[in-house]
Amino acid sequence: MKMFRLRNAGVALLAACMAFTLTSCSDDDDDKKVNTVEGRDMWGEVLRGDDMTLQFFPDHFAYYWEYTFDAGENPDLGLVIEGEFPDARFLSYNVYDDDEQTSYCEKGFSLLDVDIKAKAGNENPFVTASGAKHQKYEIYVLPTDAPASVSAGKDNVIWFDADVKKVCTILRYYIPQPDIKGGVAMPSVKAINVTTGEFTEAPARIASALRGEMAIPGGAFNPSANVNFFRAPFSYAYPNGPAEYCYTRNALEQNEVILFNFKAPSFPSSPAEFNTSDMRYWSVCVGNSQTYTPLAISDYQTKIDANGFANYLLADKNSADYAKIKELAAANDYNVLEWDGESWGKGVMVLYRNMVFADDYPHSLRKLLPVDASVSVQEIMANMQKYICVVALGQWGATGKKITTTEFIAADGKVALRQAPQQ
Repeated sequence: MKMFRLRNAGVALLAACMAFTLTSCSDDDDDKKVNTVEGRDMWGEVLRGDDMTLQFFPDHFAYYWEYTFDAGENPDLGLVIEGEFPDARFLSYNVYDDDEQTSYCEKGFSLLDVDIKAKAGNENPFVTASGAKHQKYEIYVLPTDAPASVSAGKDNVIWFDADVKKVCTILRYYIPQPDIKGGVAMPSVKAINVTTGEFTEAPARIASALRGEMAIPGGAFNPSANVNFFRAPFSYAYPNGPAEYCYTRNALEQNEVILFNFKAPSFPSSPAEFNTSDMRYWSVCVGNSQTYTPLAISDYQTKIDANGFANYLLADKNSADYAKIKELAAANDYNVLEWDGESWGKGVMVLYRNMVFADDYPHSLRKLLPVDASVSVQEIMANMQKYICVVALGQWGATGKKITTTEFIAADGKVALRQAPQQ
């Protein structure tokens, strides 16, 4: 059985949204791609969340691959993707309208690993931890107007609206091992003519907006002593269906620290625990005003205190007090997020990412309404139970405060973040 093995916190971060930055694997440059029926080379260069070249607050612990084709020039084509389940914490396929960077298809535009049915004679290790060596799958990506004769009897179908011109398929692996591909070859991509049912070579991959400069709505990173978290409205920029996010924005000076915490959800140490953990994966990432993500700590790297809380300290390493701050943080069970304001700016966006809740998880972020620029402060204050994480979720809701480095040192790092007892 393939099982992901958790790493020591000192090992280099592996990458994973809303929701992505990257280095090359062995893929050729885009202009050297060759169409083959096998189609393993149809995927673009790997996108890595720990490489600061991709916008929109990527998670450090995911890898992304993308294949986009021109459906306007190929109106009768769908795709057939044949692959092998990787050794990873999480796998998903999503299909998007690349022009809109999202999908409005109501027939189902994504497949989560546990929902992918293995081919006959094979097993899905995300569902059955039996150690079977045969772990292959086949997925069809079809337009919504494909005749029923094409989709009939197919176990795994992802749909795109028939009027979409640029069809973008994204493959996501979170914490793959022992390599970025989870120990398996890249899935092959070929095409199917939805009129005749015949297979053919996949169309040449075209440029996707995912690899360009994305226009991300901005906003001020206003300084505030109160560090409230809100549910993020990530419904664009290639959203990952199983993921939810809460966030806080602030401005961090060198003489300040941001402290926050939440009751830590349980997470799996092997696929056998997928169905018994609170959620499949969670992480804390910190981005800047340019929407890059310099810092991240994944669930398995997180120090959790005796009361079950994950406590975080965000401080600028250029502070004159930084050495003392780190010393006190270590003594008080803080997970240190080391900011570099001189390189990354003062504006910080903290994202607490939750992926694949248990069906009965009582502290889901989906209990809250998302907050964006259209939601006024007056609306939030009048309906705090609907908007503020700590109010809606109690101990499981992220919350915190910003204080000066002088105040933190004077308190010996013992700063109360919650009014209620942490029990």
